[in-house]
Amino acid sequence: MKADPDRFLIQCAQNGDIDAFGELVQKYQKRIYELAYRFTHHPEDAADLCQEIFLKAFNALGKFENKSTFYTWIYQIAKNRCIDYSRRRSGRYDVSFVEEIAPDDSLFQSHYSEDQASRRLEQVELETEIRKAIEQLSPRQKQVFVLRHYEGLALREIAETLGLRVGSVKAHLFNATRKLRMLLTPYLDE
Repeated sequence: MKADPDRFLIQCAQNGDIDAFGELVQKYQKRIYELAYRFTHHPEDAADLCQEIFLKAFNALGKFENKSTFYTWIYQIAKNRCIDYSRRRSGRYDVSFVEEIAPDDSLFQSHYSEDQASRRLEQVELETEIRKAIEQLSPRQKQVFVLRHYEGLALREIAETLGLRVGSVKAHLFNATRKLRMLLTPYLDE
């Protein structure tokens, strides 16, 4: 196993160096925020959840035993917090209000050419359909797919993160990709 570049920062943080933990936060904040955003679909909620995750990690830092990478460890915390968030939010509906409407018709004037607007609309529609398709995967397939394609983890890292064998990760990834291809075929043939 290759040397963990975070090991020194972790040891310093475990010995009370808050700045060392701050460096770890800075290094992984974007990835954890993106994970939280995939669960919340709301920037403020994702930021709050991200803060909760790092606070939980800071408080549990004494339990970190260097048996895995820091990211693998904090990902587990993040995954559990995101699941808790989903459970808390189930059954709640949000209603958003426009705070202020411009007094002129500037909101209705396009800043894009018709061709650019059309391509952007198609892109947004495809992203929405991809998100819906990913939500239809089994929880394990979704985890593996997100870790591979959104987080960029290697198969071995995914296996370590989820406590699976590499062969199981490959199978889940294959099945997820096959199901997504089936669900998204109408959008890919155009």
